[in-house]
Amino acid sequence: MAKKKKNIADGSGDMDPIKLPDQKKIRALNTETRRGSAMNQYADSLFSNDKSRKQGSFERAIQYEDPGRNLTLVPDDEEEEEEDDLTEFAARQMPKATGLNRGVKLGGQYVRKKTIVKWCVIAVAFLLAMMFAFPPIISDDVDASKVDDSFDIFKDMGTTELKKYASEHYAVNADLEKFFTSEKSDNYRVAELSFKVRNLSPFKVEIPKFVVSKVDSQYSNNIGYIETDLDENGKDIPITVSAFSTKKITIRVVINTAEMTEQELNEAVSSMIISTKGMNKKVFGISIPCVPYFIFVSNNIWLNLD
Repeated sequence: MAKKKKNIADGSGDMDPIKLPDQKKIRALNTETRRGSAMNQYADSLFSNDKSRKQGSFERAIQYEDPGRNLTLVPDDEEEEEEDDLTEFAARQMPKATGLNRGVKLGGQYVRKKTIVKWCVIAVAFLLAMMFAFPPIISDDVDASKVDDSFDIFKDMGTTELKKYASEHYAVNADLEKFFTSEKSDNYRVAELSFKVRNLSPFKVEIPKFVVSKVDSQYSNNIGYIETDLDENGKDIPITVSAFSTKKITIRVVINTAEMTEQELNEAVSSMIISTKGMNKKVFGISIPCVPYFIFVSNNIWLNLD
């Protein structure tokens, strides 16, 4: 009895009839006769004229004739990453803001109470600084400023005695040896500079003394010193300004006008910067030091020499 041939196409999975391509036939395709055939003219023109970036060759196909090897070149499918389970997170309740972290609606948006408290503290600190340490406002009174025509510098003392007295009691600006260059009273004048002091705080202000902080170097030895009122013990009598009030004061500046014109006198006066010294506020009987106030003498003041 003859053996029945197996049907190759019956899907039985028999791999015996499968054969690998003949390598000799594949190499034969790369010969000149094959490459020049009508079937491969277009491919031959591409390879010979370098129109393709890579030169083709049937020889290279042999390297991939093993189907088993080709399968190893196929990368395995990447494992899908597991998605995070957000169910537990979504089920949790966000902690509620408490205390100073709670929001207060201001101007259409919510602001934390902590922020509001912070700015309130800053505002209160600023107001306290204004009340305790901020100086009063001092402005010049141009029309009331003048030269004292009746001033006689040597009325009570001579030159030597006056040098010593001025250095001990007054706010001296010039070198007194260079300031007292003349013994004639007519060569010295007192400029009475008028100012208004506005005390905007609820405490009384005391100004013991005014000093010349700056003057044009050309006239540094012409501006001698600032006179102040003294008590019987030779101590300064401070200028006092009550709470929330305005007071008019006069600062007397002694000037050597020898060989000075009226124009130079006014240039010297307007170049001065006068400041307070030892100013304080009386807070429940305690003296609290104030920030010094600097007065820039206005150039609108005009003093007549004669």
